[in-house]
Amino acid sequence: MLLNSLLWYRLVAIGLQVFFLAACASSGQRVDSKAAAYGMTKQLVTGQNFRHVLYAKSASHAKSLHIYIDGDGSPWLHGRYVAIDPTPKNPLALDLAGLDTQSDVVYLGRPCYLGLSAEPLCDEPLWTSARYSNAVVRSMAAAAQSIISERGAKQVSLIGYSGGGSLALLMLEYMELVDEVITVAANVDIDRWTAHHGYLPLYESLNPIVGRYPAHIRYRHFAGAKDSNIPLAQTRSFVAAHGGELTVIPGFNHRCCWAEQWPVLIE
Repeated sequence: MLLNSLLWYRLVAIGLQVFFLAACASSGQRVDSKAAAYGMTKQLVTGQNFRHVLYAKSASHAKSLHIYIDGDGSPWLHGRYVAIDPTPKNPLALDLAGLDTQSDVVYLGRPCYLGLSAEPLCDEPLWTSARYSNAVVRSMAAAAQSIISERGAKQVSLIGYSGGGSLALLMLEYMELVDEVITVAANVDIDRWTAHHGYLPLYESLNPIVGRYPAHIRYRHFAGAKDSNIPLAQTRSFVAAHGGELTVIPGFNHRCCWAEQWPVLIE
């Protein structure tokens, strides 16, 4: 009976893996289609030890570059199973990037995301417990710095949604020529956030709340008054500790209604 039970669990696990692989493939296709609809072209850029997918578009006569970083995507499935590919099913930061007409725009993917999860060194902790680790942060920063140099950008903003806001802040330690960081519904205190939700601690990740940030950079933080994922108190505590401009939007939650209002907010 024990052997039969073990076999049953193994068959269930295999079935789930097949299902999840199919779901991941469709997620990647949806991201490609959405980016194309916004007139963005897909490219690859090398960071530190990892390759990154990016989608880019140019605005006429733009003097600035906006680099968008998305949230954590789908690191877990049904809260129990580690995803084979953590690609976001509905990438909100891609919508923000696509609606941005103020500058040249790049949507920069994380290591192992957007169809790259089978690449060398891509292990599951990089999108679970180590999603904000030094390895991820340094590769993101190297990729972003390469993009900035290639385009000869004179004014650069890093714009991060949710966990992408965490990465935007953490990347500053390894970057030059950044003028502004904008966070949107950002996870800026990961220890407090995991404790609030009862999640496993992200032991291998860096916590933005304990970082030190250059004073010459402008910091703008947008938060939704009804965001139950990232409680407003956590964002207020970060701003109290590190400064910056905090804008609280009444009626907004973690997803609504950033894309609808982004053309106005980004100005």
